[in-house]
Formats: sequence, structure tokens, C-alpha cells
Amino acid sequence: MITTTEALADVVRRAREAGAVGVDTEFIWDRTYYPTLGLVQIGYPDGHCELIDAPAIEDWSPLAELMSDPDTVKILHDAQQDLNILYRACGGLPKNIFDTQRSSGFVGLSATISLSELLKTLLKVRLAKTETRSDWVARPLTDAQIKYAEDDVRYSVDLMLKIMGKAEALGRKEWIQDEMKIYEDVSNYSERDPDYEMPRVRGSGSLTQQQRNVLRALGAWRELKARRRNIPRGFVLSDDALVSLVKRPPNSAEDIRQMKGLSERSAERNRGHIWEAIERGRNGDLPELPNHKHIGPSPDDGYEARVDLSLASIKGMCLADKIDPALIGNRAEVTAFVLEVEGIDPSRHRMLRGWRGEFCGNALLRLLKGEGSISIDPESKLPQLS
Repeated sequence: MITTTEALADVVRRAREAGAVGVDTEFIWDRTYYPTLGLVQIGYPDGHCELIDAPAIEDWSPLAELMSDPDTVKILHDAQQDLNILYRACGGLPKNIFDTQRSSGFVGLSATISLSELLKTLLKVRLAKTETRSDWVARPLTDAQIKYAEDDVRYSVDLMLKIMGKAEALGRKEWIQDEMKIYEDVSNYSERDPDYEMPRVRGSGSLTQQQRNVLRALGAWRELKARRRNIPRGFVLSDDALVSLVKRPPNSAEDIRQMKGLSERSAERNRGHIWEAIERGRNGDLPELPNHKHIGPSPDDGYEARVDLSLASIKGMCLADKIDPALIGNRAEVTAFVLEVEGIDPSRHRMLRGWRGEFCGNALLRLLKGEGSISIDPESKLPQLS
């Protein structure tokens, strides 16, 4: 176990010399807002692994240097959550990331495949996934925990080489490299201002506009307090209590009492803040929500048919070329694409950028503008654009 900054620096030095290493994290996440990091695993090309004892490390700067090193490949599986945890722990904007899960969608596999299934499929390696609910902060670790943690990165380099070998044979190596740049976007690692989001709250359907504003204001206050105290949102104010305050609002701060999901102590301590949030929502003192939907003309009677046609075309092309359709975009993205065809702004639509534009986005745009055509391939029986 790596327990000092000096030893961590040596691990990072050897990782950079290797040129490519597997990286993974183990954490617990039950009574905190942020995950509590227990381990960071590093896997070298020769199969050797190092386990970094996260609670023992005081200075994470060596790991920050590794994560931001553009010359060393960091291989993760389902990378975004681990990258967020590591960025919060050590800083260092990730560079040169390879996601074995996402890249699998380019070589005939699912872009959401599990690590154990991917290893079994490509390397004939079977993992015993027995420690998924372990306490990764408690010490000492058991032999089973250590083996589980090491196995998550032991085969990372071999897995990357196998995937990239398949991608190169299919002419998609550059596509994967293009896709991996998404992990270098700094916006992935900054916390969003809750004022600009509609909170997801169970039981909050069928609200008036004013009630929605109160929900936003209360949700934003709850979010910021949970972050500041590093406790789950529900420990500040449960969804049940939040919905009750929205649908049956008090007439004054003094009327805020203990209820389901709001203890007497919490009601007493937060009464003033809760009332301020309710008043803020009632007064509409909130910024406009970002427009994540389409811009331009309102939907016409035939737009849903064009969306269905676009989705069918994308699926047909993906099936023919063994690419996971989920990599292209979801229904909401395709709908916005369809509704903004006239005067479309490529900066708003990833389907027109990089490999997506080359693969299907430009052809789909021509089709929707009436300049292209769609037909059924007689051999594959799949839709194809031309």
C-alpha cells in the first residue's frame, strides 16, 4: 500500500515511464454528498499493480501531474465518475484518457458493457466480482479486497491494445481518439450552479409555474447546504418534505414545523433559510433556465415522423457498421437536430462534429433538407443513407 507522498511520486514516475497505465478508484458513498475515496489503483503494462491508500495521502500533487500528463495514457472503465473523484482529490485536468467501456461501442460491443463482461469477451479473463459493497476506507484491507482492487487495473493495458487493434482493423482508431477528447473538457469537472437547474424530486409532477419556482429555490438552497456540509441532500431536506413545502406552503417562517423528512431540530435551525427560499421562489427571483431544447421554429405536425425516421436511419447505419447507436445521441438530441435543420449551428450539435459528422451526421442533415435519400440495403435489410 502506498501511504506517503514520496512513494506516490515514485509510482507516478514509473507510470510515466511506462507510457500507459490502468487507473481505478474504490470509494464509499452512503452518508456523504461527495464520495469518500478509499483507494486509487494503478496497473502497469506488465500486470503489476499498486494500491494507493487514499486516507493516508496528504499531498496529491504527484497524481495530479500524472492525470494531466498528455504523454501518458490513463486507462479507465466508465471513466467519468472516477475522473470526477480524482479531480476533486488531486486537481489536474485529465489528459490522454482511454475509456475501455466507451471505446467498446466502436468495435461491435455495447458502449455500456461491464468490465467483467468485456474482459471475458476480449481477453477470456473472468473476474470474481465479490467486493462491490466493501468498506474501502476501513483498514486493514482483506486479501479478497486487495485482489479485487488489483484485478480492476491488472489487464487495463492489454484491454486497450485489444480494443485499438480491432478499431484499427475497422478504420476507427482515429474515431476513438477523437471521442476520448470529451474527458478533457473542463466543464465535466466543475460543479454546476443549482440556480440554473430544475431539481429532480420524487413526487413533484403537476406543479404550477410558481410552485416550480419555489421547488427550484428550495432545491438550490438544499443543494448548496448539502455540498457545504458534505451530507446527502435528504439529510438537509427530504424529497417528501420539499414537495410538501411546495404544495402546501407555510404562511410564515414560524409556520414551518417538523414534518416527514424534516426533523424538529432541523426545522428550528433552518426555518429562516427555508422561508427565504420559499419567498424567493414566489417572487420569481431566479435566473432563466438554460435552453437545453431546440431553438428556432416551433414543432410542426410532422416533426415526430422525421425524428423517428432519423432514429431508424441512425440505428440502421450503426447496426451495419457494428457501432453502438447510443454513441451517436439520444432521442432528445436527435429531436433538437431535426427541429433546427434550417440554419443549424454545428457548435450546438455534436452529431455534426468530428467522427459523428463523418459517420452519419452530415448524411442525415442532407436527408432532412430533402437533398439526400434513404433506402433498404438488399443484403443487410437495413436502412442506409445516401
